[in-house]
Amino acid sequence: MARRQGAESFESNKKARKQAKKANRTEASRDERETLVIACEDSVSAPLYFNAIFNDLKKNHKIAASSLVIANHNHTDPCGVLQDLLKHPNYQDFNHQWIVIDRDEERTHGGGHILENFNQAITRANSKKIRVAYSNPCFEIWYLLHYEYRNTAMDSDELIEKLVRDIQYKKNELPVLNQEQQNTAITNAQKLINSWKDSQGISRPATDNPSTTVHELVILLNRFKSTSEK
Repeated sequence: MARRQGAESFESNKKARKQAKKANRTEASRDERETLVIACEDSVSAPLYFNAIFNDLKKNHKIAASSLVIANHNHTDPCGVLQDLLKHPNYQDFNHQWIVIDRDEERTHGGGHILENFNQAITRANSKKIRVAYSNPCFEIWYLLHYEYRNTAMDSDELIEKLVRDIQYKKNELPVLNQEQQNTAITNAQKLINSWKDSQGISRPATDNPSTTVHELVILLNRFKSTSEK
């Protein structure tokens, strides 16, 4: 009888140890969960795109609701976007910190910003180890690359006019995009960046029109999904 009780006690303790180990692994997984905060230059196109990705990850329980955050939008120039990120509560506690900015040259009828503002935002972000997803001329180049490879210069107005004409683009609506198109956009964006690099492998965001590094942020978000599925 005593031997049976001892065996039962051993099995009970063994089960308890397994449950405790599993709980510890779950807690560790939560502690190691990646987090990301971004600040966007525009208040519509980029937030619309990234919120769709965030919501999909959250809906499918790939990431916690508080893990992916877009900082409050208060500025429409690159340096101001960086300030929006730096003013986000505890921004430095996030594993990944990004700003999403446009070159968007000044236009005669208004809009855009000066070259110095764009370059300073990149320099200051780099000094604080904040990643930059830039687009030249604007975020919509990322959309265009889902449909075609484009390596000839254009300004923001020309780009948006092309999207309106070719895919009936509306700035306040997210285009219908699938994974295959996203893969195409990533390939096209990488090809563009490489085409601009000089013999030392250096690109020049301010003058490389068109170009974008939005794909780098998208690749990171795809990693969030694949990591959570392991």
